[in-house]
Parts: sequence; C-alpha cells; structure tokens
Amino acid sequence: MKITLLEPAMCCSTGLCGEDVDDVLVETAATIKWLKSLGHEVNRHNISNDSNAFMQFPDAIIKLKNEGLNSLPYILINGNIVMSGVYPVKKQWEHWLNNSSSFVEAEKAPRNGGCDPGSGCC
Repeated sequence: MKITLLEPAMCCSTGLCGEDVDDVLVETAATIKWLKSLGHEVNRHNISNDSNAFMQFPDAIIKLKNEGLNSLPYILINGNIVMSGVYPVKKQWEHWLNNSSSFVEAEKAPRNGGCDPGSGCC
C-alpha cells in the first residue's frame, strides 16, 4: 500500500521540533515507523518544505483551494484522499490495512466526474 501524508506548514518535515511538541505528531511518527516496518511505502510532504509534491495530487490541490490550509493534513492511500483535517489514530490505520483490497479496487476504478470512490458524493 502506498501511503502519503500531505501536511500543513511545520518548522521541520516531521513537526517534532521546537519547544511545543505536539503529541499527535509524536504518535503519527511512531505509526509511520510501524507502517514502514510492515512493508508499506509511506511519504510525508510538508506544504512549507515540499510544496511541489502536492502537485502530484490534483484532488488535493482542488481540496486545498476550496477548503483552505485548515483542511490539512490529507491522508492518501494509493493516491486517494481517505481522511483530511486530522491525523488518523492507529486503530484507523489498522482498519484500512484490514480492508486494503478496497483501496486496490478503488485505484483501478475510473473516476466518476472527479468524485472519489467512497466519498459519498457519487
């Protein structure tokens, strides 16, 4: 599974720097390490340090233009936005991993007017 996190501006790529470390980001860093240990490809892109990476995801650019910076982070699985605005907890990741076949099928399915499968807008 290919996992991408498109994240808001942070002082460093992980957000784990400075005096006020966010516990959610600490948990996210640990979860990413766990996901990688399971063999998943995980990439993080911070809008302030790696904004060009956002251009690889047209749906994310549209969402960002429509909803603004407060809609970040975007969590993508196989290129599809599965969550936005918050970081998933480990239980959510486990759910996605247990249902990973649906992400493979969604990746193969043609887009329906720009609407993501499972988003409820189709």
